[in-house]
Amino acid sequence: MLRELRLVAALFVALGLTIAARSDDDVPKKAEPSPALKEAREHMSEFTVQGSAKGRDGLIEMLPNPLLTYGDAARNNEAGTLWAWGKSGRPVAFLELYRNIGNDQPWVHALTLTSPELIQLTGQNNPRWTPKKSHFVLKDVPDSPEVGNHPAVRLRQMKDISRRFESHQFWDPNNSRFEMRLLVQPVLRYQDEPAKLIDGAVFVLAHGTNPEVLVQIEAHAGEPPRWRYSLVRLGSAEMHVSLDGKEVWTEPRTPGVLGQPVDPYWLFLTAPTPAATK
Repeated sequence: MLRELRLVAALFVALGLTIAARSDDDVPKKAEPSPALKEAREHMSEFTVQGSAKGRDGLIEMLPNPLLTYGDAARNNEAGTLWAWGKSGRPVAFLELYRNIGNDQPWVHALTLTSPELIQLTGQNNPRWTPKKSHFVLKDVPDSPEVGNHPAVRLRQMKDISRRFESHQFWDPNNSRFEMRLLVQPVLRYQDEPAKLIDGAVFVLAHGTNPEVLVQIEAHAGEPPRWRYSLVRLGSAEMHVSLDGKEVWTEPRTPGVLGQPVDPYWLFLTAPTPAATK
């Protein structure tokens, strides 16, 4: 009997080792990030963001991974990524990072405030963004459904609301009209119970996959809870957005394309990272 037990134990040990070996072989290997993404991540690590309001002057963390990667060959753009600051609750700001196709091209940064909170951004090469006002405005979503009790239900509701938006822009060449499309999956989801923000998601209106306008859709506590939305620019073009076929938001071209470092939207360029110039 003892001998039989020993044989069974040995069999289980051998079987366990075999299963473990097969499990290791079956685990898919993690894809290595592209050189462009590595460069973008290294470049983004140079920036710090902090609140500028009295009593809220601490550092605001950047989300560790890009929310979107894209290219836009029609506009000669490559290595595009989208980043956000604010690990809890509504993000305070987004940065779109890209460069033109070709060697030794500078990084282009498009910054936009996505919160009423004022902040400041600094970097190694001294770009300093200190917006003096916010362009973040919340509006009620008309004819919206009752806010769902379950996260999966609310996500479906936010997707349904996002599909009610249509948009276009006027841009070069010759101030041509370009229709934008909704990226159906939100790039970020968040909540903030102390602020009575039940749920929120950020959707992108894009030229292809190039983000041009951010649509923030949020469920706010109240009697009853209600759906609200905000629209902010990520591009310098003249923007138009409609909700249920009625225009609800328009923005002219950014002055000088770039704007100013005290504006809630600002575009600036910096030299490529050393790794990108080799």
